[in-house]
Amino acid sequence: MKKIYLALVVTASILIIGCGPRQIPSVQPTSFEEALATARGKTVTFFGWGGDHNINQWLDTVVADTLRERYDITLVRVSMGIGDILSKLMAERQAGSVSGDIDVVWINGENFYAALNAGLLWGPITGLVENMKYMDPDDPAIHYDFGTPVNGMQVPYGKAQMIFIGDTAVLDRFPASAAELLELARQNPGRFTYTAPPDFTGSAFVRNIISDVIGFDTFNNAPVDEQGLYEVIRPALNFLIELNPYLWEQGRTFPSNPAVLDAMFADGQVFMTVSYHPNHAAQRIAAGQFPPTAQAFLFDAGTKGNTHYMAIPFNAPNKDAALVLINHIISPKIQISKFDPRNWGDMPVFDINRISDEQRALLDSIYTGLGTIPPAELLARQIPEVRAPKIPVIDRLWLQHVAQ
Repeated sequence: MKKIYLALVVTASILIIGCGPRQIPSVQPTSFEEALATARGKTVTFFGWGGDHNINQWLDTVVADTLRERYDITLVRVSMGIGDILSKLMAERQAGSVSGDIDVVWINGENFYAALNAGLLWGPITGLVENMKYMDPDDPAIHYDFGTPVNGMQVPYGKAQMIFIGDTAVLDRFPASAAELLELARQNPGRFTYTAPPDFTGSAFVRNIISDVIGFDTFNNAPVDEQGLYEVIRPALNFLIELNPYLWEQGRTFPSNPAVLDAMFADGQVFMTVSYHPNHAAQRIAAGQFPPTAQAFLFDAGTKGNTHYMAIPFNAPNKDAALVLINHIISPKIQISKFDPRNWGDMPVFDINRISDEQRALLDSIYTGLGTIPPAELLARQIPEVRAPKIPVIDRLWLQHVAQ
């Protein structure tokens, strides 16, 4: 997944790996204790996007080493795009395979929706994963993935959240709402912009503005069809139209991607930038690309977040070891290590009130760097995403009504 937060649709192509379907069904545990008892000594495969060195290294060392030490299970990571993974599983499903070679898959969004509808997943599994006890049962991410009911078929792996980044040497006070951002832009014409949808970050920024202007519940309950959605979000689109004259280049053009916007912020052309990575400011400060006075901030009503997940294919050969791996990855110790920017920087999925005082202290100690927001504040002010089918419709509406 080049961007794990983007949904990729299953392609029509069929990718068949291996010499044909194996016909030895795997053990199907009915409890975590049963899975633990039969998984020791096995090898478990983890398939997912492998385009980030830090993520790969964290899986290959921190996760793999501790999994082996604690459970005597060997982790093998296989880099493969989610489209190819689902095409492979679809081919195996059509061939009648009862035992493939993928034990755990990294998935979310439209890919989960497609896999679920095609019968490519085994489950429900959440009731079989012991460390689900560390998660808030009322967390929407447990129940919905971009609006698709999860129904226990996947387990949260990590979270992302939109942040805004300003410079305390430039701004005395950061905007706490869309309305305050508009007023700041009026006072500083040409000093603010955002990336143009359908760029992922720009699209998320627009959805964040919509949530702030009309309220999340109104936005979330809006119909998916273009005309119906337009009628509901029209006040937010009008807001963005009102913002246009005060943007960089008066909104006649927009940066094409976040790297361009970051460079504009670093050069002082604009007073803020936007990221879907909570550690973005700290990482750029450490790299010498942002000034040490750069600081992440949120709107008072919160910012958009989404979740990526782990699922078990219908024909996973080692379902017991897959459950143990998933359970291990969502343990507080491993989630905190994942949260460390030196490893990945990905947000944890546990409820901060369900971990120990020592674990909370360790989590807080990670955020001693410049430019960061305490994790408790991030998690407390995260707004869920709307249903995945709405996103391309919103992008089209922005192009039709806002872009000049």
